[in-house]
Order: sequence, then structure tokens, then C-alpha cells
Amino acid sequence: MSSRLLCMENVNKKSKTKQGLLYLLLFVAMTVIYAITSYFAMKYLQNNGEYPTGVDTLCHIYKGDVLYKSILKGNYWPAYDPLWYNGVEMLRYWAPLPVFCLAACQWLAAGNPIGGFVIFVGISCFLASMSWLYVGFRLKRPVLGSFLGLLWFFIPNNLIAMFYEGNLPRTICMIFLPLLLYRITDFYENKRVSDLPAISVLFALISLCHSGYAGMILISLLVYMVVRGIICKEYRTGVHTLIALILGYMLIGIWLVPSLIGGITSTDSSEIMAEFFQDMWLTINPVARLSIGNINFYFGMATLLLALFGMFLTKKKDMPGFITGILILLGTSNTAYIILSKAPGGQYLWMLRFISIGVCMVLFSFLNWKTLRRGWIVLFCALMLLDTIPSLKLIYKEQTGKTPEERMAEYEEWTLLTEAKADTEQRLALVDESVMDAMSAYLLTGFGKQVATSYGAAWQSSVTATNFKQIDRSLEEGNYLYLFDRCLDMGNDTVVARMDLVDNLNEHPATEMDAAAEAVGYELIRENGLYRYYKLKNSGSFGHITKYEGIAIGTGAPTIARFFPMFKEVDTTKIDDLTFEELSQYRVIYIDGFTYNDRAMAEELVKKLADAGVRIIIEADGIPEDRRTQNQSFMGVICNPISFSQGYPLLDTVDGELDTDLFPKGYGSWSTVFVDGLDEVWGVVKDDDYDIPFIGTAYNNNIRVIALNLTYYYSLTRDEGVGKLLSRAIDFDTKMLPQRTLIPLEVYASNDRIEITSNENNVNSTIAFHESFVANNKISSDNNLMIVNKGKTIITMPYPYLLQGAVVSGVAFLLIIVYAAWMSKNSDRKREDG
Repeated sequence: MSSRLLCMENVNKKSKTKQGLLYLLLFVAMTVIYAITSYFAMKYLQNNGEYPTGVDTLCHIYKGDVLYKSILKGNYWPAYDPLWYNGVEMLRYWAPLPVFCLAACQWLAAGNPIGGFVIFVGISCFLASMSWLYVGFRLKRPVLGSFLGLLWFFIPNNLIAMFYEGNLPRTICMIFLPLLLYRITDFYENKRVSDLPAISVLFALISLCHSGYAGMILISLLVYMVVRGIICKEYRTGVHTLIALILGYMLIGIWLVPSLIGGITSTDSSEIMAEFFQDMWLTINPVARLSIGNINFYFGMATLLLALFGMFLTKKKDMPGFITGILILLGTSNTAYIILSKAPGGQYLWMLRFISIGVCMVLFSFLNWKTLRRGWIVLFCALMLLDTIPSLKLIYKEQTGKTPEERMAEYEEWTLLTEAKADTEQRLALVDESVMDAMSAYLLTGFGKQVATSYGAAWQSSVTATNFKQIDRSLEEGNYLYLFDRCLDMGNDTVVARMDLVDNLNEHPATEMDAAAEAVGYELIRENGLYRYYKLKNSGSFGHITKYEGIAIGTGAPTIARFFPMFKEVDTTKIDDLTFEELSQYRVIYIDGFTYNDRAMAEELVKKLADAGVRIIIEADGIPEDRRTQNQSFMGVICNPISFSQGYPLLDTVDGELDTDLFPKGYGSWSTVFVDGLDEVWGVVKDDDYDIPFIGTAYNNNIRVIALNLTYYYSLTRDEGVGKLLSRAIDFDTKMLPQRTLIPLEVYASNDRIEITSNENNVNSTIAFHESFVANNKISSDNNLMIVNKGKTIITMPYPYLLQGAVVSGVAFLLIIVYAAWMSKNSDRKREDG
């Protein structure tokens, strides 16, 4: 009997040895296959006549190039890039791991940034495959894991992220995501305490790639945990997993804390959110994914069929992944947008960005479905392979026989940038709304002669985002005086404007643009029909001292300033945040969409200013609602709602009757207000034999109230009669400009230091102001730009919020250790009790 057992044991050992050798052979073979696949992906990319494609690809390549060159100088953490956005904090808001990866790839490419991108693609393809291979072996499903590894990089939505969106950080996240899912499910199934620190570290790495996308992954995993809790009653395990994920997010606090203060978190994401939903049929339709002139985010018909199959037929523990994938798909629909846009924090739910997460969950559940018969496995693998093939043309496109450098040289010449860059002495504004995506900025700062610009890519990281967005809007509207005046405000001695972005309200846009440029001090150097290139006369390196006649306060300030450039916009919407001494320096104050800390104090301030001879223009539609009376009222003027259809009735004004243009297309119904309580009425609406007042004075002749949302109407229509009425009320002409005196400056800027020498006090340096700046002389901010005084100002950039960030990281590190030890002790105690 013992000999028989010994014989069986030897057979088992031989069987295990044989299986181990087969597994080793498979591992080596697949590693070689992945390497070959990655090599051919790089070669196909190089043969692509359009690479590097992708909306943001050149943005990331540029950041990697800046870091690479900084490292060559011995600086491994460049705090500042002086070339984009009038100066931007280089690694504060841009997640550092992808930037370091691209810099390393550029080093492998002997310093060529475009070549580094090709290597990045190859390495990403290889590591993404190895991630699934590792998970497949750990789950004892090496063959299926090998196939998914081969497929994962080429999943349609992953190709869209890499080669259409150019979202290289998200590509790196997709390498870590299967590993994270494995650790989470392993903890669920085996309660292995060592999984918790691994979950924290993996999530920390994902967060260092893209903190926003890490948040999306966290939301998806939370949905998974809730679904699993409902189906399998594993709520406690979900709580432990969630704690590990949160601690992983905290672990990168040394970078995360400064990145969350300002930057992307200070911007309104609600408008961007709407772009990340689409008809769900497009999301699963294999034909429509690459329709002519458009590329749709794609979940995949094969993935959907697999998810539905698994949701109904697999075991309970494998259902949550399939169900979560389907819930994510449903969340991308236009119907879901209507619901999610109204939810608290919904503006950050860019659901189409969740698709790869949902697909990964479905594929991981497929891999973990160990009772599924081989025939079904082969069928679904074949379907997914077929579903992937059409998207491969995102890598391999038209052959042109031209290198990226040759194509960029052609673009540079076509956009007039070759000559414009050669003439630029301080900064160049390419006003084209980035229609060439990140290439617009890359042509200025990453190709050929490098010049500074007020634009860039990844605008969420810029403190001057509102400044250049105003310039873009002024181009669309044809407000050319504002465009050139604010380009001068931001220190651009060279301006290149793209003409096909101008709306049709201007009869002779080129002539009007040339006249506006001349009025500000620019002269036309060259034009080619599509682009016009202007140069500031006798500029050099300069700042300026500026006198504005007016100031605009509130959410409506940007609109009025574009039409009346004499108005200065301010950051605050609260009128009583500014003192009488500050406001009395201006001849006219315009308030629209304003608020206040205390209504009585705000009204007293306005009265005092009016008595001092300052004119105050109040846009009635922008008067806040009084908390006590629930009325929209201010300075004794009460607003009453009213709406019009198609157009205003006849307007009877002090300048005569106005028969205005119809409302623009899309504004059939116009909801607005009229006003009661005016001291002197300057205009009424004739409606059903009633005279409804909409413009006049309150308190005294210096306080003037405008209703009917006339300012916004004028911005849409450019109605001549309304324009004259507004000019009369405001007492400004649309052609008036601020008085700017250019001051010569000596400026030196590097990745960690700025030196400015001025012979005057209170000079706007035209360099973006960052709160992390430390200066030897007093500096301040005006309209997001830095004010310096006489003498030499030396600015250094120590790591912001270092202590606070280090404390968060340190606490997280200690908590991970303590929590794992506590969990281990509890599991040992349970085993002893058992």
C-alpha cells in the first residue's frame, strides 16, 4: 500500500514538473510574442503618414522633452516652464509619472522626442500584455490570460485613448488596472492581507499617472463593491478594499496636495462634461465607430454580448464585474447625461472616459470565470478579435513618405509661424483656438526655434486660462480691439490670428482687424488668406503700466469687457470686496452677475461712489436675489420676470424708437426681467398698451440700470441701435482703449528661477503670477499677471505645500502598515478561534 502511494506521489510530482515546464515555456513564448508584437506596432506607427496623431499627444511629448532637457542640466524636478501660458508650474498639476516615462523613452531614442514617443508606444504595448499574462498565471488561466494580454492594448477604446485622444497617462493606467482588479478580487476570495498594501501601491501608481482618471476608477470600483455587496453579501470586505484604495490615494499626498490647490480643481467642468456622453448605439455599433470625419468612443458589441452572457450565467462571485461593465455602458448614454448633470459633483462624470474601465472589468470577469466551457471561450475570443480589427487603422494610416519633422515644417510655414517666430522678441500669441490640437503649441515651443506663448496645451494647469479664453472669444465675435489690447496686456509682441474662426457679424473682418491692430500698436506683416501675422512696433522685452477708465465686476464682466475694452475685469464677484478708495479711481463701474457680503453695506458703497461722481451701470438681469425678501432687487430697483418670443417688441427710448433685430437662432424664447423703481425712465417696452420700463436711473443720474438682458443680446446680434443705447448708458465708446505705457524690462527665466529688472514701480511684468513664488521684493497679482517694482526682483520656486503633502504621504504610509498588521492579527485570531 505504501509503495502504491509512493508511486502515485512520484507520478504527481512528475505531472506537476511537466506542467511547470509547460507553463514556463508558455510564459517565455508569450513574452517573445509580446515583444515582437510591440516591435511591429512601433514599425507600423512609424509608417503611419500622420503620426504622432492624437489631440493631446504632442502636449505630453513636449512635457517629456522639457523634463529630459532639465535632467540633462541636473534638475530632476523642473518647477516651472516659462514658455507656455506666460509661465506655468511644470509638474505641479501635470501628473509626474507619464512625464518621467516619456523623458526616459526620449533618452532611449538618443534625445529625439518624437522617437521617444514611438518607444513609449512599444513599451506600453508590451507592459499592458505582460500585465494580463501575469494575472492569467495567478488565476491558473494562462492561455486565456495570454490571449487577453495580446488583445488588451488593441482594444478599440484603448487605441482611441492613445491615437485619437492622445491621452498617454490613461494608457499607462491601463497597464496597472488589470493588476489592481486581480488584487481586489483575490482579497475578496482569499482574504489575503498582503493584497491590501498591494492595492494601495497600485492605486497610488495609477493616481501618479492621472489623478482625475484614478477618481473615475475609484467610482467604478465603488459601484463594483456595492453590486458585489448586494449579490454576495460581502460588504465588510468592500469596506476594507475601499480603505486600502483611499490610503493609496493619500500615499501620493506629497504631489497630490499642491496639485489639488488651484489648477484643474478651480475650473468649471460642467461644459466639458456634456462632450463625454453619446448615443449608446454609437458606443456599441461596430460599423459607426470609425465613421467618416468622426471617431466614436467604443465599448464593443462583442464585449456587450460577453457581459450579458456572464451576467445571467456565471456564478454569483463573478457577476459583479459583468454587471458593473454594463452599468458603465448605460452611464455613457445621452439619457444618463440628463440625470448625472444634475447630481452633486456630476460635472466630473465624463462617462465616455469610463469605457475602458468597464471593458477591463468584463474581460477580467471573463478570465476569472473558470467553469465556462472551452467552446464558449473560443467563440468570445474570436468575436473580440474580430471587433478589434477595424480599429487598427488608428495606428496605421495613410502613407505620405514624410517624416513628422517635415510635416511640422510645412505646418509652420502654412501658419506663418516660421517668420513670426523669427521676429518674436518676447512672446507670440497664436490665436487659433488650438484647431490643430496640441500641435498649435508644439510648433511654437517644441519645434524649430522655441518662443514663449500665452497659449499651450492642458489649459487646466494655467492660472491665465480666463485671459486667453477671453481672447479666443473676442476673435469669434470680431471684437478685435479687445483681442489686440489683451494680447498686448499679456506681453505678446507678435500675434498670428486665424481668420476662418470669425463669425459672420463683421462685414469686412480683415479690414477691421487691421485697423484694430494699428490702433493698439501692431502692424500687419504678412497674410495668406487664412492667417494674418502682426508685429508690435518697437517692443523688445517689456512690461506695462496701465490705466483703465472702467472696471467690471461679476459674472457678466467678461462679456462687457470684450465689447468695451476700457473695462478692467476682476476676479471677485462681490462688489464690497473692493474698497471705496479702489473703486473711486475709475470713471465707470459696471456690475452684472454680482454678489455682496452685506447688501446694506454694498448699497451704501454704491451711493457713496455715485455721490463722488463715479458712474455705476447695473445690469438688472444680474442683480442677486435678496435672501430676506426673495426678490431680485438692489438700490430700490425691483426686477420682474418677463419673456419674449422671436424678438423684442418696439423699444421706445430717449434716442427714439428701436425696432431691433430678431433673436438669434436657438433663442426663440427670451427670458429676462424688466424693472420697477427707476427715478428717471430712459426706455420702455410697448407691449399690449403697457409701458414696461427697462432702462433708466436710480438714486441719482450716476446710477443707471439696464434690463431685458440687452448686453447679452447685443453680444449675439451686434444690433446698431442697441449698441448706441448701451454706449449712451455706459458713457464709453466701444473704440476706447486703456492707456498702456510700455516699460522696458530685463527678464531671465529658467525652470526654477525668474529674474526681472525694472526701472519703474508697479509694472505689470506680463508673467503669470503663481502663489508659490517667493521673491526678494514685493510682488502682487493683477488679472492673473505679476506686478513688480523698481529694481531687481529675484523669484524662486520652492516645492509648494511640501510639509502638508509630506505629512499626508507619511500618515498614509504608516496607516497602510498599521492597517495591514491589524488585519493580519485579526485573521490569525479568527483562525485560532476556528
